[in-house]
Amino acid sequence: MDDDFFSPGWRGERRPQAWVIGLGLIGGSWAATLSHLGWKVTALDTQPESLRWAEHQNWIQAGQTEWPEKIEADLVILALPIHLLNEGLEHVLERVCEGAIITDVGSVKTEVCQSDIQRRHVYFIGGHPMTGSEKSGVQAAHAELFRNFPYVLVPRATSPQPVVDKLEALLHQIGAKVVLRTPEEHDRQVALVSHLPHLFAVALTLAILEESPNETSSIELAGRSFREMTRIADSSPEMWQEILIRNASAVLASLDVWQGKLDEIRSWLEEKNGDEIAGAFRKAHAVRQGLGG
Repeated sequence: MDDDFFSPGWRGERRPQAWVIGLGLIGGSWAATLSHLGWKVTALDTQPESLRWAEHQNWIQAGQTEWPEKIEADLVILALPIHLLNEGLEHVLERVCEGAIITDVGSVKTEVCQSDIQRRHVYFIGGHPMTGSEKSGVQAAHAELFRNFPYVLVPRATSPQPVVDKLEALLHQIGAKVVLRTPEEHDRQVALVSHLPHLFAVALTLAILEESPNETSSIELAGRSFREMTRIADSSPEMWQEILIRNASAVLASLDVWQGKLDEIRSWLEEKNGDEIAGAFRKAHAVRQGLGG
C-alpha cells in the first residue's frame, strides 16, 4: 500500500475525512485501509462492541451508534447489508456536506444505482469489491483485503469524470484493480463469477445429505478439493438470501448456462467420450491460468 499520508486528489490543508457506515468485514477493512493512509475515519454501527474493536485497532478515531445531525466527510462508504442500502443512502444524503463522494459496497448494483439523488454537489458512485471471506464481522477485517483483487466501480450517467477519477485513484493507491461497469453489466457478470459459485458450494455440500442412511458417509473422505470448493458455503445465510433474491433474474440466466454445460458433460460421460472430457479440462485450465494468483 502506498504510504503517502494523503491520497492523490484528496490533498489539501486539512486531513481528509471519511465516514464508514457499517463495520463488518468490508466496512472494517475500508476503515483500516483509510486510517493507514492518514485519513480521519468515523464509523457508524449499531453494535458498540464493533466500534470499540475498531477504535482499539486505531482504525477509527470516532464511532457512533446513531445517525448524527450532520456528516462532515470527503468520502462516505456505505457498507450496509444490501436490504438497508437505499435507506442508508437516504440518511447520508440528508446529512452529508457538499462535495462528498458516496459509494456503496453491495453485491447487486441496478437498484441502488437507480436511486433518485436530488442533492447537488454530492456524488454517488456504485462500488463492489470482488474480494471477501466466508468469515464476517469487523474482527475478520484487514487493511490489505482489497489488494490485487478487482474492485468494480459503477458510475451514474451524471457522475462527473473528475469525481470518478478521484475515487479510482484512491482504489489504485490501495492496490485494487479497478473495473468500470454499468449496473446491468455488473449484475449479469457478478451472477456468473460470484453468486453462482456460492450456490454451487451449497449444492455440493447438501448433496452429501442425499446419501442413504445405511451407507458410510462420503464426508469422511473429504479432502482438500471438497473443502476448498465448499469453503464459501460457510458464508452468512442471511446476506446471501438477500443477494440471490435481489439478483434472481441474472442468477437464473447463469444457472441456465451452467445447466447446459452439465448436460454436455453428462453426455460425454454416457458416451465415454474421453477426448471431449480431456478437452474440457484443457480449456478450463487455460481460463484458470488467465486469472493469475
